[in-house]
Amino acid sequence: MFNQMIKKSIHKSQHCNRNWDLSKTIPQEDVDLIVESATQCPVKQNLNFYKTHVITDRDKIEKIHNATAGFFIDGVRHTNSQTLANVLLAFTKDEPTMKREWLREEPDEHGKEKEYMWDQETEENDINVDRLMAVGIATGYVNLVATMLGYETGCCKCFDMDPVHEVIGDEFGQPILLMGIGYPDKTRSRLEHHKEGTKFPSLKNRREVVYHQEA
Repeated sequence: MFNQMIKKSIHKSQHCNRNWDLSKTIPQEDVDLIVESATQCPVKQNLNFYKTHVITDRDKIEKIHNATAGFFIDGVRHTNSQTLANVLLAFTKDEPTMKREWLREEPDEHGKEKEYMWDQETEENDINVDRLMAVGIATGYVNLVATMLGYETGCCKCFDMDPVHEVIGDEFGQPILLMGIGYPDKTRSRLEHHKEGTKFPSLKNRREVVYHQEA
């Protein structure tokens, strides 16, 4: 029974939602639990790769939404109304307070002894990879937890960086991902744009699983 409930939540959380019932307000207790999932999920060495912004200010949400025109349907650019949800999470770039020094062995001029040199480029590239993985894990946790609480979600990574950065705050790092969480408008298809009424496509799951078992 419990497994079936989890399975149902997994399948439901796979579907993004594009329109919302804004007459309702998510209880603070639920918001806190969702935020807990975003900030307590596993990340490499528990480092601060990102900041989590919880936005309920409708003016800010509208301004951010206006900067998300990046989806083309029949040659027309549309905004991403997943961002118009009751609560909008924004993940922004943070710099880990503890950095790993990536060491590279280099032979000395005689080719014998070796000294250790800090490879800054390797470290920066690796931190970027770790950061994207961390945000992916965080949004996965948020997605499932929010779904199990009865809400629907939608993610957006296609947005105009500068205006979104300005709304969130220039003092924070660059935005990486936006995620809407809220009550769906049950009178409409989840694929219908919240404002424009445009219907977005829904694609089939193409992922594969390969099992490696003993013969």
